[in-house]
Amino acid sequence: MRTRLCLSILLRIAGLLMALAIGGRALATGDDYTSAIRLAVDHWLKVQRPSGFLPYGFNFLEDKAPEPDTMSTANLARQEGTASVLADYYSFTGDPRVRPVLQKLLTAFRHHSLPIGKGRMQGLIEKLRLRSMPVGRYKLRSVLERWGLLFDKQGPGMVLSPNSDYSGAYTGTVALALLTELRFEHTSGDSRFSSLAQSWLEGLMELRIPGRGFREFPTSIDSAAYADGEAWLALAKYHELLPQDRRANDMLADLDDSLINIYGGEYKVDFYHWGAMAAAARYAGSKDVKFLDFIKDQTGAFLDRKQKPNSAYTCASVEGMANALAALVSAGQGGSELSGRARAWIAREMRKAQGLQIQPGQKEMVFSNARLVAPRLEEFAGSFLAGSDDLKTWVDYTSHCVSAMIKLQRQNWTSANK
Repeated sequence: MRTRLCLSILLRIAGLLMALAIGGRALATGDDYTSAIRLAVDHWLKVQRPSGFLPYGFNFLEDKAPEPDTMSTANLARQEGTASVLADYYSFTGDPRVRPVLQKLLTAFRHHSLPIGKGRMQGLIEKLRLRSMPVGRYKLRSVLERWGLLFDKQGPGMVLSPNSDYSGAYTGTVALALLTELRFEHTSGDSRFSSLAQSWLEGLMELRIPGRGFREFPTSIDSAAYADGEAWLALAKYHELLPQDRRANDMLADLDDSLINIYGGEYKVDFYHWGAMAAAARYAGSKDVKFLDFIKDQTGAFLDRKQKPNSAYTCASVEGMANALAALVSAGQGGSELSGRARAWIAREMRKAQGLQIQPGQKEMVFSNARLVAPRLEEFAGSFLAGSDDLKTWVDYTSHCVSAMIKLQRQNWTSANK
């Protein structure tokens, strides 16, 4: 126990010294990720299928791809997340090659969208907050399902499912589809999908649990950390681009308080990176200190649990940490101990991430006491592995790393040009 305490103190001191050495205005790293980002994006552009979707991934030890001809809920969610990152790359670079790729992805998302709404009785149940009752939830869900009171299969909203089954319509996919369209339209000026985006927004509104987050699926009554964070980020972006939508603004203001209350009191690693990005976006637009306090509390709790290095990729967490650090810098707290710890952690994890990217012409991986020959590695040049001892790649492993690099690239450029 004493050794652990000493290690924690030393890490905090190291972080503070690094913050002082780097300076309060500098962000995470001075690295140039242009080549790494471009390599990953080039791969996506090359492998997009006629359906609009990207290959799900590949396991190099088993020499096979997961779901080569099928689509699961998890696959669809990862496709949506990758599309939102590709749209962010488009907004960052203006690369014209990306526009038709995003159009195909958004068209594919349209084909997977199902209508959703609520009738008078469902509205009454929502107002009475029956779905928020803390006891008898399994029985309550069963009763609501039996009487057809969970949702209507018609209405102004849309959710996304890998098939026609609403039980697979994960709320996070609705949020990420909305985020993709918002970024795409803002950059391109192409509004052909704007009505679809409004339907996805309505879908999120239909799935909101008053006083809480969002139902994970239309067929459920419980929320989930990932879905809550993804929806919060999408709605924050919607407010940034369309601040005149009063109904969405009212829901977002209520959601801000609900999620800060729920997750601020209990740290959850599944929520951190989405929640940090959302809170940073809300702080950037409002400068409300409640968002900054939330970011500081969550980031400190995350770093307290992530002191030891490991071999797994952590790019998703770097996404949140990068935006958290940007918020601290913008608040004049770039020289704080917390900012120093964040910089040190990001620098360490991004060095590891760069070593996980498959390079052009690569056909083998060399370890301290083994060598793996995998000729198909070169087909995935630009993709990121799950870890140095987990030899598979999924599309979201790459998208999270690309997103983290875009954020750091954007922030370092901004810092250097102030």
